[in-house]
Amino acid sequence: MIIRNIKEYINIIDDKKILSVDFGKKKVGLAISNSKHTITTPLKNLKRNKLFHENIQKLLLDYNVGAILIGLPLNNDESLNKISQFIVDISKNMDLYLIENKIEIPICFWDENFSSFEAEILVSDFYKGSKIDKFAAKIFLDDFIRENILLDEKEN
Repeated sequence: MIIRNIKEYINIIDDKKILSVDFGKKKVGLAISNSKHTITTPLKNLKRNKLFHENIQKLLLDYNVGAILIGLPLNNDESLNKISQFIVDISKNMDLYLIENKIEIPICFWDENFSSFEAEILVSDFYKGSKIDKFAAKIFLDDFIRENILLDEKEN
C-alpha cells in the first residue's frame, strides 16, 4: 500500500518499526528503526535478484516491521528523474508481491539525495571495507524521523 501523504503515513506508523530501503542497480541497503523511532540501525545489504521479494517478506516478519520507507533520489526541483522513476516502478512490484502474500504494509517515499555521499564519508572514516548501502538507508531514515516524527512530537 503505497502512501504519498507523509501525515497519513506518520499516523499509521505509530509504535511500529520502520524498514528503510535504499535501492541500487544490483544491491539494496536496509536499515531499521525501533518501534519508538528513537534508534536506527543499518541492517544489511541484499542482492536485488529473484529471491529479493521473498527476503524482504521474511525480514518484515522476522523484525515485526510495520512500515517501509523507500529512498527516492529527486531532482533539485523535487521532480522525478530516470533513476527515481525506476525506483517507483520496482517499489510497486514489491508492494504487489507483498499484497499477493497477504502483507499490506504502508510504504512511503523519502528524498534520499546525498545519503550515499554521506554514507561514503561515514564508511571511509569509521567502517572501512563496509558496503555503503545499508548506511545510506540509515541516513535517510534518520532524516525522515528527525524531520517528521520528532518535530511532530515537539509540536504536540
